[in-house]
Amino acid sequence: MAGRRPGPCRCALFGRSGVPLSDVVELRPVTAQNLDACLALRVHPDQEGFVAPNVRSLAEAYVHPEAQTRVIHHGSELVGFVLFHPVEVGRPDQGHCIVRFMVDHRFQGQGIGRRALRAALDWVSREHHTDVVQLSFRPENVRARSFYRAAGFEDTGEVSEGEIVMRWTVP
Repeated sequence: MAGRRPGPCRCALFGRSGVPLSDVVELRPVTAQNLDACLALRVHPDQEGFVAPNVRSLAEAYVHPEAQTRVIHHGSELVGFVLFHPVEVGRPDQGHCIVRFMVDHRFQGQGIGRRALRAALDWVSREHHTDVVQLSFRPENVRARSFYRAAGFEDTGEVSEGEIVMRWTVP
């Protein structure tokens, strides 16, 4: 993507009134300094069956060197985690997947997840020069379908390992 600058991904969106939403949502690398906070993040108990714990995601990233992890910051608070992976190993031109995306239960319902997803899409499209991002979720996770549709993801009609696949294309 020509004209995009390197560096941390920051996404400050505006509310319906045109007033900036408070604080910046930013993706940062997982480091030794933020690892414990990352591992302490939890979704609501009713969401636990839909999102693997962050320790599992970090282990998967460790054994798959093409995977990338980021923590999500809202202002100075570490509030979430995201795991990216190429759609096809060795073929980054085929797009990337958001394999895991989670916002801690304490920060849900505040618009942070929406801004974090926007930051994640901006980051992966800029860092990997991709116009396509995919993700998948279990069919019974109706909140996820609604959330991702609102962010511009479209149903592909595909099901992978029992999960519905959606695709976002750079507008």
